[in-house]
Amino acid sequence: MNQPAITYFALIAPACVVLFGFALLTCWYVQRRQPQAVFLLWLSGSFMSLATALALQSLMSNAQLGQFALATACLYLMGCWSLAQGMSLRLRGKGVSVSGGLLIASVTLAVLFYYSQLENNLLLRIQSLAFAMALMQALALPAFVQLKPAQDWVESLVRWTYGISVGYALFRPLAVSLLPVNELQELTRSGYWAFAQVMALVFAMLFTVGLLACSVRDMVTNLRDERNRDPLTRLLNRRAFMEAGQSVLADRRLAPWALVAVDIDHFKRINDNWGHAAGDQVLVQLGQLLPQQVRDKDLVARFGGEEFILLLNRVQMSEAHPVVDRVRMQMRAHAFEHLPERIRMTASFGIVPVRSAEELAEALCQADALLYAAKRAGRDCVQAAMTVARPIDDEHAAIESVADTALSA
Repeated sequence: MNQPAITYFALIAPACVVLFGFALLTCWYVQRRQPQAVFLLWLSGSFMSLATALALQSLMSNAQLGQFALATACLYLMGCWSLAQGMSLRLRGKGVSVSGGLLIASVTLAVLFYYSQLENNLLLRIQSLAFAMALMQALALPAFVQLKPAQDWVESLVRWTYGISVGYALFRPLAVSLLPVNELQELTRSGYWAFAQVMALVFAMLFTVGLLACSVRDMVTNLRDERNRDPLTRLLNRRAFMEAGQSVLADRRLAPWALVAVDIDHFKRINDNWGHAAGDQVLVQLGQLLPQQVRDKDLVARFGGEEFILLLNRVQMSEAHPVVDRVRMQMRAHAFEHLPERIRMTASFGIVPVRSAEELAEALCQADALLYAAKRAGRDCVQAAMTVARPIDDEHAAIESVADTALSA
């Protein structure tokens, strides 16, 4: 194909979009073990498909545009549907309508066939395809309904870029109708075509930058989550609890605090009688039950084995005891899956007050001692430390915690 040199400059925008597609593909490869990362594959495929169609048309004359109208339209429509699919998967984890996409594609291809093979009308082909591409992208708009606020500016960038691109796509059919006749004589050499390429490049660049930034952020979040979360229950692990606990106890606005140690009674029997899989399910379900019984700012962690720790904020010891007793009764009433219906699990609890971050380690030891006092007292009960006020200086008072008389039981 003998093309003037200036024609090949029109391939710069499609080439850049292809590079952006490869960047998204690389990002997916890094995160391929994360099921939710599949949206990157769809977006990468979308960029490749749209760039291929744009590059092919940039090398065509008006006559060739009509000859290959259906082939390039398939690429455009497939690219727009894949873009909507990827965006919808990212926002709500659910894809767009396949039947809706097929309906739009079928009607559009029928119209394009008529105006390319039966009656040659370039203007109506451009308008029909532009409107169909807008409808394809709009399939993802339901994912924006009742969407949570963006976490940061990069998330906002991705959402706004997509929304503006849909608006731009809807505006294009009207803009095309206003083009002077000379702009349509050699479409791919016109100012309209150059503008369309620039807009495609701008949207692709903004979208890719935002997506890559979001992906890096998500990878860092996942790594931090793997470091801080117990792999079975997804609660905080010991290390993360100690770090978070230091931060919470340093905030005097959250005072006073109570530390609760929880240990499942006779857990070994579950493993021995029904297997470790059943035991793991008990831990998982308790890991779901405990956060439901406390407030959002309270900390819940699994320290290992069948032992859990709670750090309750803004709670006096007189208030903490009923809270923990409610947790105890909820657990006793809960029907754990993978266990016979007659089997009811119980737990023992130890509660101590915590005054500062410096006392956290000591409070854990005291709560643990009270926990085993509850075990010795017959299990399925709560043992709490007593609090006795004593002055330290003229302005402050401290609470001295001593074991409840039940410790000697």
